Amino acid sequence: MKYEYEVLNVGNADAIFIRHYIDDVPYIILIDAGNVSDWERIKNHLNKYYSTNVIDLAICTHPDQDHIGGFFGLLEDDDIDISEFWLIDPAAYLDENDIKYYRTKTSAINAVRQIFNKPNDESQNLIDILIDRKEINAKTVIAGTEHSILPLKVVAPTKDYYREVVKNMVEDYGCAKVYEEADTTEYDEAEQVSVGTAKSSIDVCDDDSSPYNQSSIVLLYEPENGKRILFTGDACCASLVKMTEDYPEIKNIDLLKVPHHGSKHNLSSAIIDVLQPKTSYISAKGTRKHPSSAIVNYLSKYGHVYSTHKSTSFIHRSQGINRANTKSINPFKAKQNG
Repeated sequence: MKYEYEVLNVGNADAIFIRHYIDDVPYIILIDAGNVSDWERIKNHLNKYYSTNVIDLAICTHPDQDHIGGFFGLLEDDDIDISEFWLIDPAAYLDENDIKYYRTKTSAINAVRQIFNKPNDESQNLIDILIDRKEINAKTVIAGTEHSILPLKVVAPTKDYYREVVKNMVEDYGCAKVYEEADTTEYDEAEQVSVGTAKSSIDVCDDDSSPYNQSSIVLLYEPENGKRILFTGDACCASLVKMTEDYPEIKNIDLLKVPHHGSKHNLSSAIIDVLQPKTSYISAKGTRKHPSSAIVNYLSKYGHVYSTHKSTSFIHRSQGINRANTKSINPFKAKQNG
């Protein structure tokens, strides 16, 4: 088996590559594309380490600016070739009441699709671009969707869960998106937090209330028998709990890409206890909230925890591939003994 996966250092944003080989043919997957300014970094990484401009599958987990932004630059670049694109089109899950809210189906579709506008230019919309780009096989995906070739499937959100999220999007559309208060306080690595204290701190938190985060696509990548890698976008606890109920095999996983940059509003101790990740990756800026020390310490109960803010450019792991220009990095938080 030959495959590799890496989390790029794009601050409090997500940009993740997978290169998976089938019969010695490489397939490139990009999960999220960071902020608007990150597209060139993604393109350069693609060229430098993969010697290609082809992305076989691009996935936008949800329409927040730190996940959707870079896709616009990649789609505008004539050098980049994207073959297939996955997202969830909210217009596919509108019901009669949603449509009545905007009086006509057309106005409801136009309104709810605006969550996929380019963050700094509302004249550009990701779904509209994909509709126009006939050469790209664009798909709306939901839990249960499996790729026809790659060992990748969507495990959240479910159709019923997403339908409820759409209602919140419809009601909230037109209001400014509310992001967590900017936090410039650096993460305190000297702080000692016991597993018990970490558990208490996590479990008193409310679940993430953002309908955009709640809508996050969660992906299970199984590159070989018994190997389970979970990419969670910014998914919330309710969606992840539903996932563990629907897919009981998702436990004792090899790697967890921690949701929402390590915020303690997107994982519970119960979810972590089910997943028991041997390794956890966090894409974060390295502040007091991102990642949360409680999340970091509770994850270390089961395995090493890595964060992009402690690596020079990206966190990489491979199987069957020897790649130049990489170096070993120490865990941000090593697995706790006992």
